[in-house]
Formats: sequence, C-alpha cells, structure tokens
Amino acid sequence: MLEQPTPQETSANNSKRQMKELLTKFNFPLPKKGSVLDGEVLSVSLLNVLIDLGPFGTAVVYPKEFYEDPEKQKALKPGQRVKAVLLNIENEEGLRELSLRKAQLKSAWQEIKEMYGKGEVIPVRIMNLNKGGLIAEISGVQAFMPLSQLAEEHYPKVENGNIQEIVRILQAFRNQEFQVKIIDVDEAENKLIISEKAAKQALEKEKASHHSVGEAVEGEIIETTDFGAFVKLSDGTDALLPKSEMGEEATEPKVGDKIKGVIIEVSPDKTVISSKARETETK
Repeated sequence: MLEQPTPQETSANNSKRQMKELLTKFNFPLPKKGSVLDGEVLSVSLLNVLIDLGPFGTAVVYPKEFYEDPEKQKALKPGQRVKAVLLNIENEEGLRELSLRKAQLKSAWQEIKEMYGKGEVIPVRIMNLNKGGLIAEISGVQAFMPLSQLAEEHYPKVENGNIQEIVRILQAFRNQEFQVKIIDVDEAENKLIISEKAAKQALEKEKASHHSVGEAVEGEIIETTDFGAFVKLSDGTDALLPKSEMGEEATEPKVGDKIKGVIIEVSPDKTVISSKARETETK
C-alpha cells in the first residue's frame, strides 16, 4: 500500500507548484544548475545564510561554504547584495542551494582571463614555494611560477641542482612582491601559470620604445660575459654592450663601472649600445 503524503508535504508540494506556475505565467525562466544569480542577504546565522532571490524564492548557503575562511560568513550583513552559483534547484527543505565561493571564483577567473588577454604586467605576493617554483595568488586563485619563469636575477644558480639549496634560496622570496605576466590559463584544470621573465621582457620593450638609435646614454655595468657586458641605463633599461663596441682604450669591464655610450640598435628584444661610438663622437 502506498504511503499518503503528510499535510506538511502536501502543503510544501502545493507551494512549489504555485511558484512554478507563477514563474511560467510571468515568463520567468527557471534558473539552471551552475547559473550565477543575484540576491539579497535575508539573515546570517551559524546554521546558514538565507538569501532572497526575488521571483526565484528563498535560497540557502550552508556553513561548509565558509570552512576555509569563517570571517567571510561573519562579514555578510542583511540587505547586502551578493552573487551566487546555483548548486541545487530545490533541496529537501524546498530551498534553492547556493555557493558564494563558486561565484567568487567564476568572477575571479573572468578577471584573470581579461588580464591574460590584455597581456598585463601585474604585482603578486609570493605566498609559498616548492622545489619546482613559487606560489602566489591572483584574485583569490592560486598561481604557480616555475623556476624556468624566474628573471635571471632571481633564478637560483646552484651547482649539481641541489634541491635543498634551491629551496633555501627560494625561501628568501616568501612575502616579496614580484611583477609577473600570466602565460597560461585553464579554468577547467584549475591551472594558472605566471612568469616574471615574461613580465620583465614586456617592461623592457616598453622602456626600449622610448629610446632611439644615436641617443647618448649613461649607465652602470651589472653583469659581464665573454661577449661583452650588460648595462643598466639611467632610466632602468637593460642594454647590451658588445665587446666589439667597447672603446679602444677601455679596460676589462667590471660590475659597478659607469659607462657612457650611444644606442646603436633598438628592437623589441634588446637595446645595444656602443661606448666606441661615443668616443668617436667626442673626438
């Protein structure tokens, strides 16, 4: 024999049916799972957060949403407007079940994709690390910077690839701010890869665009190589001084030496200077 519904169940079913009829009558399409909905906070308690969805009725957010950050639940106030993702169209209590965290993540990923599309250079703070690289956060989403994407000045130059020594060097970057570019985004895989190297290249291109061939410049040697020296110009641009373009009377260059030169090449990838050309000009 089939069980008869209780008066409470009958009343709840009638209410649900009436709500669906009203939505149909006024051409309000029923929301689907995964939809982002706007609502207003009705009440906040230890048991739940109730949200008014207007024509879609009352929805609930359960405390499990706030396990990672309980302060976010305390920060919610009645009357506050929020966005939330619909998890369940109708739960056992007849309420729509929402996720505020998923809505925040959807919004964050959208921001991240816009930054990526524009090729923006953005500041991040290093939160953690592992033997493979550094970990930061962008708009609440964890981002990873592999060792290969560190700028040369931060890359851990360790003999024999000693992992313990690499980690020791990386520890010094915790809580430091780095300028980075997003180089890979995959929301479905929850993957966000950033690069300090790419950010530096972008900034160098921007600086180089303000220079022209024949311009007299001054700078300081920051690194020497077999083929010449790298010079930091007075405006912060990194330039190459090839050995073939050093002055005839120049001594072996040393880090810290002050250099005067003339720009002989400007490209998106590099700025090349000549101290030999500068000497010729001044003779």
